[in-house]
Amino acid sequence: MSPKAVSTKFFSAQSWDLSRDSHPRTAKDGLQSNLEAMSLHSIQSWIILGNTYGAYCNYASESLFFGIATRTAHIIGLAKPLPDETAVSSEVRLRTWLSLYMIDRWSSAGLGTPRQMSDRPASQGLPRMEYVFRDMQPKQELWPAESSAPGLWAHMITLVEIFGPIQDLNRLLATGSVDESFLVSAVSSLSGRLYDWERQLPADVRLNADNLTLHTSRGQARTFVALHLGYYHYGSLLYFQYLDASASTLPYAAIYAERCREHASAFSDLLRTSYDEGCEAMYNIVGHMAVVSSSVLIHTLLLGDEAQINPAKARLESNFKILMRLRQWWPSIDSMTQKLFSFQKACLRSADNHTHKIDRWMVKFLLEHGNVLGDKTADITFDTPSPHSIAGDSPQTQRILARDRFTRQALSELQGSTVYTA
Repeated sequence: MSPKAVSTKFFSAQSWDLSRDSHPRTAKDGLQSNLEAMSLHSIQSWIILGNTYGAYCNYASESLFFGIATRTAHIIGLAKPLPDETAVSSEVRLRTWLSLYMIDRWSSAGLGTPRQMSDRPASQGLPRMEYVFRDMQPKQELWPAESSAPGLWAHMITLVEIFGPIQDLNRLLATGSVDESFLVSAVSSLSGRLYDWERQLPADVRLNADNLTLHTSRGQARTFVALHLGYYHYGSLLYFQYLDASASTLPYAAIYAERCREHASAFSDLLRTSYDEGCEAMYNIVGHMAVVSSSVLIHTLLLGDEAQINPAKARLESNFKILMRLRQWWPSIDSMTQKLFSFQKACLRSADNHTHKIDRWMVKFLLEHGNVLGDKTADITFDTPSPHSIAGDSPQTQRILARDRFTRQALSELQGSTVYTA
């Protein structure tokens, strides 16, 4: 497989219909008929097929195909170097292996299943600079001089290594049995890892306008954007618990809650920038990340300071417009968007103040994009008064009621939107 072989054209959901005998179904039949012919190419084919089925919300098949790819990679020793292999073939094998590593972190989260791949050994190599790799010849044996620096995908891998522990922490929180001292220590450790990851980025990988221009010139702007969208998403997940009133007494609660809002807002801003600058983040899972960002923005609409309201509303509108654009490519975006509206209903109809508490339902919302969320408040009609309405006529109560009405109106407008108008 040449360095240029992987292209977004293989993932165009518009050209594939899984309801009849089409390209992915034919590919699946062909792969299944020759299942024991294990090779690098078959692994890559299973990955593409898994992504295609996931785009159509067939997450069970997606996970199955990813699992076949991962097991095949283990059997053929994909992570082990081969004697006399060229620089290009070695890099292709490494990138395929690490793609499975990242897939495993995301796919397992999406269905709430155990991860299949252990943590990456520190001694394992990382992908080199993409634009250098892209221009190499298939049989080139050695890397060009001064090309040993890690590429954007290398930083994606070191970042996704933090994602697994963040998932695990949220799942522990949902059990309701986490000791406070453990929680404080775990969040501090993971927060430090995120901070160190960003601080240690090379100068040309940090997020700024000049670097976006640089990576655009290298043909890597979308990868550059995806890297930083991932960083903001993982931060939102780590700090999300601090949005809930029940966490207000924990150490650094106000600081962590603000970090959650900052990450969610920065995600929205960067996503909008990618569309404005012609380097659109168009991959399927960005829809789920946009939904999580939007859930934090809804919290700001409900409970944020007055100065935060209009920016939050604008970002929420931007997120939703981009979700509508993504829907043209990925049928799975419909179910992701419906989860956002289920979330906002739960917030507006909650029978208590703990609208953002990490429980089993919230973990399904934040992590399990492949599972049905369900309606947390299905037994409450849309016209049910807010629980705050029985709390009297104090200024604080009236402020909350007004904010409830404002938020309902804003989200109703979004539900009526159908087109993207950047």
